Amino acid sequence: MSNQRRIGICGATTTPISMLVILLAFICSVTAGDDANQLDFTSSDCTLTEPVYGNKFDFSKLRSDLAHVVRSVSNDIFEFNVCSNLTYQCNNESNVAACLKRQGREYVLGRKHELHYHNGKMYLKYLSGAKCENGTKDHPNYQLHVILNCDYTLDSNPLQITSFAEDTCSFYINYDTPIACLPIPHDAHSNSCSVAYTNTGNTFDLMELSDVNYRTTDRQGNFFIINVCKPVLYGENTMCPAGSSICLFSPKETDLKKRFINFGNVQTQPVYKNEQLLLIHNSSTPCAGNSKLNYSSIVNFHCDKNVMNAHPEYVGPDQDGCTHQFNFITPLACKNLKPCTARTTSNELLDLSALSNRAPHKLSKDGKTYNVAVCTGAGSPCLANGGACYEENGVSYGLGNFNANLRFNQSGSPYLLYEDGVKCDNGNRRWSTKIEFVCASNATKGSSGGDALHIIEDSNCQLLIQYWTPLACLEQIRCTEKIYVDNSEDGTGGGGYELFDITPLINNYENYEARVALPDNQQQQVAKNTKFFLNVCRPLVPKYQLGCAGGSAVCMAKMSAAGSPEEEVSLGFPLISLAAINRTTVELLYLHGDPCPTDRATNLSTTIRFRCNMRSGRGQPVLSSIDDCNYHFDWDTSVICPPHECSFSPDSCEMVQDDLGKRFNFKNSSFIKDGKIAIDNKNSKLELNVCGEHRKAMTDYSQDLVNLFFTHDLPGCGKEGKMNVHMRVICSNKTESSFIVTNDTQCSLLYVQRTPSICSFLSLSVPPQDESGSSSSSSSSSSSTTSTTTSTPSSTHATPMAILGLILSVTFFVACIGMFAISPARRQRVRRLFRRNNSSVRYSTVQSNEEANLLLEPNGEFTESDDDMLL
Repeated sequence: MSNQRRIGICGATTTPISMLVILLAFICSVTAGDDANQLDFTSSDCTLTEPVYGNKFDFSKLRSDLAHVVRSVSNDIFEFNVCSNLTYQCNNESNVAACLKRQGREYVLGRKHELHYHNGKMYLKYLSGAKCENGTKDHPNYQLHVILNCDYTLDSNPLQITSFAEDTCSFYINYDTPIACLPIPHDAHSNSCSVAYTNTGNTFDLMELSDVNYRTTDRQGNFFIINVCKPVLYGENTMCPAGSSICLFSPKETDLKKRFINFGNVQTQPVYKNEQLLLIHNSSTPCAGNSKLNYSSIVNFHCDKNVMNAHPEYVGPDQDGCTHQFNFITPLACKNLKPCTARTTSNELLDLSALSNRAPHKLSKDGKTYNVAVCTGAGSPCLANGGACYEENGVSYGLGNFNANLRFNQSGSPYLLYEDGVKCDNGNRRWSTKIEFVCASNATKGSSGGDALHIIEDSNCQLLIQYWTPLACLEQIRCTEKIYVDNSEDGTGGGGYELFDITPLINNYENYEARVALPDNQQQQVAKNTKFFLNVCRPLVPKYQLGCAGGSAVCMAKMSAAGSPEEEVSLGFPLISLAAINRTTVELLYLHGDPCPTDRATNLSTTIRFRCNMRSGRGQPVLSSIDDCNYHFDWDTSVICPPHECSFSPDSCEMVQDDLGKRFNFKNSSFIKDGKIAIDNKNSKLELNVCGEHRKAMTDYSQDLVNLFFTHDLPGCGKEGKMNVHMRVICSNKTESSFIVTNDTQCSLLYVQRTPSICSFLSLSVPPQDESGSSSSSSSSSSSTTSTTTSTPSSTHATPMAILGLILSVTFFVACIGMFAISPARRQRVRRLFRRNNSSVRYSTVQSNEEANLLLEPNGEFTESDDDMLL
């Protein structure tokens, strides 16, 4: 039984006045168990009881026989155990729970630990560490914090360490584990969330969307928390009921048990009906508007091949208020991919079709010879439709029928699954074959990098094969980052995790050319004929005859008189995933470039800091400073800016972005006539009145669009005859529209309008062409489409205020660099971070939570004064 200690005013309040005692006792009895801000306690053992639903978390299962080991980018090694001490000494001491190994020395980070719970967040705090040289009066010793994050997927690398300064005394490690989750329903254990849309095995696969929670506002001060194919990941202010994939979070609700309401249980089987892809979530919670019904939610998935930051939007409720509609626009809902190809959620195309043209592979294990092919039949001795088989005593045993349905598992790895082989173990189960594809350049370190197949397992009715091939190499790093955001007006904790996503800045066709704006004292370090080319979260596109090492993400080149690059120098490779600095700033770090001219033992590196600026549009990288061997780029962009609710005037039909003073008049737009849009829906006509009362307009800078939500009178649609309308107005070089009626009752409509006229409102230039180089229509095959084409007006968005802001930003940054330059200790710290080493370990920055928002200084490093804020 855990020893729990509650922290709150109620348990410590005394007064001689009896009436006040009675009053306070009443208040305590009402709020102590219900107020989420009082859910703060510790446990002396390795278990705790979740205070909302009574679930018991037992972290003793994380105990290691040796130790958990994490290595930082600077080659610091952290070793710790959970619910036990290390089995060996640290700095000649026994009974140590956590140890840091740095440059041949060892430091005790903790001799014991406590288990903490705070508003759904669970973490281990390691105490009684050795005295820290840079310790403060409040924190004189080393400390380690291990944050326990819910993750239903068992990943090969569940541990990540948060960025830290070399002179810090406190460290933070994220541990992703299913043990930090509420129980998952038995029928949700499926590793598939797919549905076929043809008889030949072509499928929609949505499982890749399950890695994170999504949040969308109900536009009334509350938020829907959504997961796809899995239950909501339990955590701080995401304490949704067990088994729920959709829940409503009401930050101002005082009763904790009513703060998170189940609006839909987890569903792993998508439905494809009437050319529409959707997930139907039924809840066990009675509907407040009709006690005879329970809540339910429908997530409608729509195709848009150009979307790179896919997330759901709340459309609205039906007239009873019991069924709620959501739209999720994603490339994963698109058809017409050629066989043996698939798209990731970041819209990257993986094409393994070339493997289907190769001869079947013969593999041997335990005296058996297997025939295996990719996306095609394996030939003799397999049957005609067999993708894998083995032959024994002249008899062929099928291990699954081939298909070309390439999928991604929850960790983002591609695979094929051949099913319906021969019966297994004299039962009803049948053999299957799973082929997992691994990037050869990573998996075959030191080898030729060619194709290689290995049988990993041939038991439990499944043949498991790993296929190493360069064709399976996708983006090397994650281009998204979770961060905790407090959305409450009074800062009382009504927040949750939101997702930073800079995938819209990934350019698979061109590289970015940076503008140079160095301070006067650094301009001599870069010749005037030098140019800088870079890309985001991926290597450079092989263009311009750049001669930097293959895989480089940044290249510095001197340009000849003829305009061709010469003397190219690599400034780093994309090895570390995106890191959040605060709610409006994220950072990429590219490491291991060419040797630094001023210090041959150090590699050149690059830091790119992205800042939210709604006036900047996509923005452009700017070289702002050079710090020894590290090149600093600033990138103001609207892509990472949060959605902004605009005001809407029904009389003038004008939408106003108040912060920027931007205005857009729908009535004067080319795609609307007299404030209305006419739609031909099968045998009937709809006339949508865009101008009217109760319109909600929200910018979405990550997708270059404005969402407009309203209702439309439609007889026979619900009791009150109202249809929910979700209108997406997208910045495009074309004017074209499409629409989709999203359910059988015809009470929900998605209308997509692409137009150049909205670009200026979003501070964007009209794109010269769509990224795909083709039509920008986002309609799926189920949509009825009408299109018109108009001339594309020019649009500019540079303003004097933006230029002034850039000058002030650079001035401030130069001042910071000046302060940094006079500190030899800090310069040495950066040098050590980027110092070359022979380690083959590639480190991926933690997918951090609220610590990145609260604890990082402008230089992105943790300090001792931030420790209390972290937890």
